[in-house]
Order: sequence, then structure tokens, then C-alpha cells
Amino acid sequence: MYKNVTIAEIAKRAKVSTATVSRALNGSASVKESTRRLILSIADSMDRECGCAPEFRSRIILASFPDLSNPFYADIFRGITAAAATRGYKVVFYSMDNHAAKEGYSFFTENVFYDGLIIAHAVPDQRFLAPVRSRVPIVMCSEHNEGEIAPYVAIDDHAAAYNAVRYLISSGRRRISMINSSLRHNYAKHREKAFRKCMQDYGLPIREEWITHLSEVNYGLGLTAAMQILSPDDRPDAFFCVSDVFAAAAINAGIGLGISIPEQLAVVGFDNIDIATMTVPTITTVAQPTYQIGAQACQLLIDQLEYHAPMPRQVILNTELILRNST
Repeated sequence: MYKNVTIAEIAKRAKVSTATVSRALNGSASVKESTRRLILSIADSMDRECGCAPEFRSRIILASFPDLSNPFYADIFRGITAAAATRGYKVVFYSMDNHAAKEGYSFFTENVFYDGLIIAHAVPDQRFLAPVRSRVPIVMCSEHNEGEIAPYVAIDDHAAAYNAVRYLISSGRRRISMINSSLRHNYAKHREKAFRKCMQDYGLPIREEWITHLSEVNYGLGLTAAMQILSPDDRPDAFFCVSDVFAAAAINAGIGLGISIPEQLAVVGFDNIDIATMTVPTITTVAQPTYQIGAQACQLLIDQLEYHAPMPRQVILNTELILRNST
């Protein structure tokens, strides 16, 4: 990245807006190739002209996650650290407790020890990252925002969730409940939208009291929610859960109430983490390529650090519905 000149200085010489320079430096597909090449050429020239000594690079990547305790992230962590190590970088992980609040993003601007930033949570306002984007490259990982925030590596949450709910319906389930995370997460929004769309497409009723949103991916919260939904005689015959942790909770809630699984209650989870094969019965789930998500996000970030060529705006990886004994 260009640390000896400012975006405003590049924009003045290139006779374009600072927004255009920012988008060009971040690999946005909305910038014409001829304009991008002009901006990069000017930036390189100005960086050399300033006469400054080359700035020290820490070779440290900062990775911001919403919850470091969520088991889903374990393989993403491994993918990031392995990819960083092969390129000679180290990784510092940071937990963003409330990524909806502007104040939390001050950490990124107040600390300058890192060369690039990986973000694994939604960003409610891209202006929160403007001061950071002018200094270091950013890549979003697993979670992503629509628009011009940053390149990202993720899955198609809508397609994966729709496929999972459609499988439940194809197996004869008609009364389906959903255990979801907080809608401040984009993945939760996309998966719930897919759930509702699939139910509507097949003409099935959506019971709002059977859709629950939990503040965090936590087994205890999932168990309580599932018990409340299953306790009345008028209960669902299937759960679609946005996490295998919630799916394990739904299975154990059903067993605790004497409900036969999968005969009386089918359960589908999401992520294919280790717990999916530890429960009895084992969990049918959507498998994400979590290691690859982390590794490719890190590679994409380092490529931005070390090369000025345009980078892909998005990398969408495939998922797979793994059928096990809970359905």
C-alpha cells in the first residue's frame, strides 16, 4: 500500500475524486481499467518521489471476529494462520464485542501495528472503515457486506439455507421451526430470508412463534429455546438451525421430552463442526469449507499488500448438505 502519499494527493494529480482513488486502490470492479492503471501509476510515482525511506512493514495481520469462542471459527483461524505463515506473516486475533457500534472501530485506527485487516463480521456503516481503508487493505471473511466495503471470501448463505429447508420439506416435514442467531449478523439475515422463501415457495405456513433469534451461538440458549418450542402439544416436526450448536441443543431438548428423532422430529444444522458427529443421533448439516475460507481470505489480503494488480471483489465457495441420522 502507499503510505508515503495520501489519497487526496493522488486524486489531485490524477484529476479524479478521492472516492475513485480509494476504490481503485481497493480493487473495486466499478473503476474502469484505464483509470485504475493511471491511478496506480501515479501512486507508484509519487511514492518514489517523496524521498522518504521505505516504511517498515510489521508483517502482522489483524483479524477481527465477533466471538472468538464460537467453535465454527476454529478452522477459519487455522486457515488464516497457515496461509499467513507460508507468506511470512503473523496473525493477531481481535474480538469485536459489538460490531454494530461505531466506537468499536476506533481500535483499528488507534493501533498501527498491523499491515492488513481481515474482518469476519458485518460492518453496519462502511464509513466506519474509511480511515482504515486509506492506510491498509481490508478483506472480509465468511461474513460480508454488499457494496464497496472490501473484497470478501464467503459462501452463498441464501442458496445453502434454501437447499437445507427444501430437503426437510422433500422428506415429508411440513411444520418447520427455525433457531436463528441475532439478525445483526448478515448470515442470519440471509439464512432466515431463504427459510421464509422456501416455505412460501412450497405453500407451507410460517409460524412466527417457531422462529427464534438468539443473541449468541450458545448451547444453553439453544436448549432453552428448543424446549420452549417443543413443550406444547402443538409442536413442529422439524428444526432448521443456523448452527450445529443449536442443532445439538434441539436434539437433546427433543430427547429430554421423549420425542423420537428423526421419526417425530428432524433436525438440520449448519457448519459441520465436530459436534455434528458427537451427538446421538448425528446431525445432518450444511458443510462449509471453513479452512479454505480463512486461507483464501488471508491470501487475498497478502496479495493486496504485495501486488498492485486488481484483486477479485468476491470469492464464493461451495457448500454441501451432509446427510446423517437426525433426518
